[in-house]
Amino acid sequence: MIGQPNVVSAPCRFTVLGPPGLQRGDTRLDLGAPQQQAVLMLLLANSGSSVRIGELVDGLWGERAPGSGGAVIRTYISRIRRLLAEHGLGSAISSRSGGYTLDPSLFALDATEFADLLETARQERASGHIPAAAKRLEEALDLWRGTALAGVPGEAAERERFRLERLKLIATQELLQLRLELGKHAEVVAEVPLLIEQNRLDEPLYEIYLLGLYRSGRRAEALETYRMVYDLLGKELGVSPGPRLREIHDRILRADTDHDESAPAPWAETPAAHSPEQPAPPEPARTEPERPGWRFVGRGTERAAFQDLLKKSHGERPGLLFVRGPAGIGKSTLLRKFAEDAAATGRRVRHLHGPATAEAREQLERSAEELSGVSGAVLLIDSFEELGDLEPWLRGEYLRRLPGDAIVVVAGRTGPSAAWLTDPAWSGAIVIRHLEALTATESAALVEARGVDPGLRRSIVDFAAGNPFALSLAAEVGRSMSTTGEPSRRDAVRYVVDNVLALLAGSVPTETHRWALRVCAHARHTTEDLLRAVVPGGRAAELFDWLRAQPYVETAAHGLEVNGVLREALDHDLRWRDPVGYARMHRRIRHYVMDQLLRDARDPHACVAVMRTISHLRRRGGVVRRYVSGVGEEDLRLSGATRADHDELVTMASKTHGEFTAASVRFWLGRQPGAFSVLRCRRSNRLRAFLSWLTLRTPDREELEADPVMRDIWRDVRRMTAVPPGAHIGIARHLICPAHEAEPSPITDVFQARMMRSWLHGPGLAASYLVVEDRQLWRPLMEYLDQYELECVRADHPYAIFGHDWLADPPEEWRDHHLDEELWAERHPNLFLRQDVSGVDG
Repeated sequence: MIGQPNVVSAPCRFTVLGPPGLQRGDTRLDLGAPQQQAVLMLLLANSGSSVRIGELVDGLWGERAPGSGGAVIRTYISRIRRLLAEHGLGSAISSRSGGYTLDPSLFALDATEFADLLETARQERASGHIPAAAKRLEEALDLWRGTALAGVPGEAAERERFRLERLKLIATQELLQLRLELGKHAEVVAEVPLLIEQNRLDEPLYEIYLLGLYRSGRRAEALETYRMVYDLLGKELGVSPGPRLREIHDRILRADTDHDESAPAPWAETPAAHSPEQPAPPEPARTEPERPGWRFVGRGTERAAFQDLLKKSHGERPGLLFVRGPAGIGKSTLLRKFAEDAAATGRRVRHLHGPATAEAREQLERSAEELSGVSGAVLLIDSFEELGDLEPWLRGEYLRRLPGDAIVVVAGRTGPSAAWLTDPAWSGAIVIRHLEALTATESAALVEARGVDPGLRRSIVDFAAGNPFALSLAAEVGRSMSTTGEPSRRDAVRYVVDNVLALLAGSVPTETHRWALRVCAHARHTTEDLLRAVVPGGRAAELFDWLRAQPYVETAAHGLEVNGVLREALDHDLRWRDPVGYARMHRRIRHYVMDQLLRDARDPHACVAVMRTISHLRRRGGVVRRYVSGVGEEDLRLSGATRADHDELVTMASKTHGEFTAASVRFWLGRQPGAFSVLRCRRSNRLRAFLSWLTLRTPDREELEADPVMRDIWRDVRRMTAVPPGAHIGIARHLICPAHEAEPSPITDVFQARMMRSWLHGPGLAASYLVVEDRQLWRPLMEYLDQYELECVRADHPYAIFGHDWLADPPEEWRDHHLDEELWAERHPNLFLRQDVSGVDG
């Protein structure tokens, strides 16, 4: 079991998880005026780092800073120093380079204790110790005494308050999840509503609440709560619930046990999907037999919203439902289902499919005449984006002529215009539903219902990424694949890809724009700089703006991206159509990433982003992705080791790997202190991990005797040709990361980026070595990266050493070793769109 958190033992303790204070023994000291407290809190939030006077001025007053702000800050600092000196902390604040640094080793901080307990709880949970993890979280939350930094003014204090309160909410959510695992469902259900009242748009709370209600036997309340959340998110944010909440809702609809992965698929018509408290909608009246293998899947929430409209009483205005979503997401299919549901209740239905504007107006006029005087009539308008010219007429005149108990459903790629939403006549009368991709469960159900060979189902689901059009098309093609020859198979796959591209991507202005779109589909993120490097002769800014305006392109933190089935279809199409051009594009992207992005990555966030980009480009290799994190961020600060860090680094090495490694860290800190890179939490300054990159040129007796690892390395160096004058050996001697050494994380991403940058861009590097404790963990990656393993003499220490001779295999050749695999390897054994190594379907 993971041990107790390492809480600092110090005579003084600052508290920020409530009204700020300084505790010395049993005495609580007055920290002075609120503005003075704000200055101290800003130093605390950045303890261990220098904070410039300008930052203190901005943090306290922002744009309203007085001209004398700097002088006032110095006065507050002087008073704080005098206060601390009275209690033995006279050296806590030091001045340097126009700023001030607060030494975190001289005091304890409740926020740091809270973060340590939270981290320990997560480790306990990862180890399967659920009760112990819950106890740690309870201890962490018991540290709070009110709103963080209560009463402290200033923009910086407000940002820090928001961060701490958000962290508290996350810890509370994790504790509630643990209590659910411990079977305390009623306790959770009683506690969550107050939290929801304070955090109305926080989806994880609703996930916990739905599970708590359902496991307490309150299924109907859980379903009603989901309906409420759906309406709330649509009204407040214009979005639908996320995939996790939708999956929980699906399980509750099926009356599944939460952990039952073998449950039947959530067909919309399945009677089991409804409880006595929530009766199923009437069986639809059918004008023709249902096609074999065809079933309507999912969309339970949208159908429930339509059912609500069917139950509405006569009013002044028709009920109006907008269904919006990208091409192929299933809007037309849903409207056909609405028509069946309405017909089953005896309603008169008119369904218009978005013809040319003039004809559409005529049809709408005829429909209004036919529905005049008809009680509860239903009008369905599809492809609304093609009727843009009629929108003012529809809103201002046409719909108001329909009976007050009529129901109107409008479906299109975009929702109602701002003019519609701000029209007082329609205020509160419009319901908006954004259609999301189908869940993995729903996608699998659709493919299974179509009778697809089980060996192809997973690859079709992966390819379609929840897009119903692509799923249905690929499923129909997949049904015939097992009975057709290879030429017919290739034709069928081309048919799917061509239709997906035609529907989702549409027409492209020029061939240069088409290449920009292909680059965006192939790269992880696309920037102007990438387009400039990969599409020669293209106007990068113009191409970037064009991509950004496309409905299927999303804006992410590091650039633009194409997701889902369109990415897969574009990539497959180019590999088949122009394998030479595909390979050229891939090389240009990866050279830009490995050269420019990797060389310039210094900040931890940039390091994580570039490693995930490299992993994406090597996704067909099957190895690198297992060693690079896919999601998550860490608020990290990367810096060189200072003299004040040395003892802490040695202690971490000793606790993590024992005295042998700690002695090596101690020696090299004295020998090459500049070789150590340290990762700390940006806010709490807590040490998270560190790496050493040693630079050696000739064997040194003292180094060989002090660190036996060096004897193994120099023995290997002697096998090489002589190291040229001015060249050196680079050694990643220590990679100490207590919380994440056995799994990928943003922290290990930073260290991998640091090593790879040295390999590819370190001037004068003759050979490199990496020393690790876990041989079995790292060996597959090292083999993939062509790092050979040394035979180590010392069997009493379980370290492994991997090396590379950069004189024999220079960086410009090494980086392209796995190019063919990256380009043509299959990612799944039964991939729906499989291809041979030449890039042509096989």
